[in-house]
Amino acid sequence: MKKHLVAWSITLVLVTVTFSDFSTRIWQSPGRIIQWDVIDYYGYLPAAFIYHDITLKFQDHYSGHKKFVFWAKKTTTGNYVFKMTMGVSVMLSPFFFIANEAAGPLGYNTGGYSLPYRFAIVMAALFYLVLGLVFLTRVLRNYFSQWVTALIVLSIGLGTNLFWYSTFEPGMSHVYTFAMVSVFLYVTILWYRNNTLPKAILLGLITGLITLTRPVNILFVLFFLFYDVKNLQDIKNKIVFFKHRYLQLLIMTVFGFLILVPQFLYWKTVTGHWLYYSYGKEGFFFLHPQIFHVLFSFRKGWFIYTPVMIFAVSGIYFLYKKHKAFFLPTLLFLIIYLYVVSSWWCWWYGGSLGQRELIDIYPVMALPLAAFVEWISKAKKRIALPVASLLLAAVLLGAFYNIQYYYGSIHWDSMTKAAWLNSFGRIHPSSRFYRLLKTPDYKDALLGLPPKTVRVPQKETIEHIIQRIKKDKNWFDLVKEKAKKKQIPLDSMLQLDARYILQHKK
Repeated sequence: MKKHLVAWSITLVLVTVTFSDFSTRIWQSPGRIIQWDVIDYYGYLPAAFIYHDITLKFQDHYSGHKKFVFWAKKTTTGNYVFKMTMGVSVMLSPFFFIANEAAGPLGYNTGGYSLPYRFAIVMAALFYLVLGLVFLTRVLRNYFSQWVTALIVLSIGLGTNLFWYSTFEPGMSHVYTFAMVSVFLYVTILWYRNNTLPKAILLGLITGLITLTRPVNILFVLFFLFYDVKNLQDIKNKIVFFKHRYLQLLIMTVFGFLILVPQFLYWKTVTGHWLYYSYGKEGFFFLHPQIFHVLFSFRKGWFIYTPVMIFAVSGIYFLYKKHKAFFLPTLLFLIIYLYVVSSWWCWWYGGSLGQRELIDIYPVMALPLAAFVEWISKAKKRIALPVASLLLAAVLLGAFYNIQYYYGSIHWDSMTKAAWLNSFGRIHPSSRFYRLLKTPDYKDALLGLPPKTVRVPQKETIEHIIQRIKKDKNWFDLVKEKAKKKQIPLDSMLQLDARYILQHKK
């Protein structure tokens, strides 16, 4: 049993996620899975392989039987451009092709959005979750015991919002990035131990894919560059080390770039530019990073809604004490990554459970978390027992947040301290819950201003949600596009979207 402790921990996560998938069967609902940002993440596949038109101009005059939904924005060229990059589509592609072959014979619509395609995305998320956990354990087992590694798998797999984005929103980018970053860490360690050409090529490909999924994740290169740097002399040694292996570094860069080439070709085709900023007016405010809010706010604070990460950050100290090869790359990467993501105009990242954008760095944070757990195992009982109890409580609370979010006692973007306290320990929202919420003003945030908040009515209504949509220009534009494509009045489309939110976010 002890020998297979890590395998059992992965199996437990797999069984729990699979049970959640098949007990809720969210793929059966046409309005689930391929929704919101996922429409853009996934859209490259049906556009290229079903409709054979990545410009999406076909939809302006389409009269066939296939059902589809694209949220791409129209450019000055008359083409449409996806907001998100194509990394998720690349990783989904094997599952998409299987679904595409099966949909017709099974009697489903072959437009790319029917049940087989939705089910394929659920299975893809499950696959990449297990892949990520397997490679994460391979990293951890190089430095930590079986039981420490097993505890980290359970803590991250079940006690964080990674669970939510592996089950109920499986088309979002986070579980895919989690998997690739786990592989990235593993191959980084292997390459430094034995820098062979195949490992260099693989490292370049993985880095390119991580970047293609979410461009901000190019920052993971920092971990690679500063791995095993402990002092100033190590920096000098690392420069010499890289000079002697400049050819392999060049090959890494070339293969990383090759992964990005399809995105450049896509942008050139639909916009006329090799590089294209598809986010419009959305951007970063680097002079006003909201680091405190990202970490501590009751709306979306990382330490509030993913409390196990308090111990992970604390564990950086124990990396310094015992695992110095990881200390500087983890600390430097965390500081810079937090700074960048906290500078985004919408620091709470829209509707989500906790700080979803930080799921991407969980493989890195697993290292200091393991170092913290290792310290507990060797500390005196009078210290270890209360600290271990707090860690267990943090993991259980993080797991419980997933349940609360599902049933609506955690709101997707309007939580306050009062609302959090009111919902503490509850599965379903209380009768007072909605009166305690405050909705952020997205317009102010888009301008870099501290967003004003307004109270949400005691019971959120369709009319109130419609007003929220109209106040958010990006959201309102998307609804307008949907109304045009579906050829229904804008008011009707607003009603449909508002009704969906009211039904599925409770």
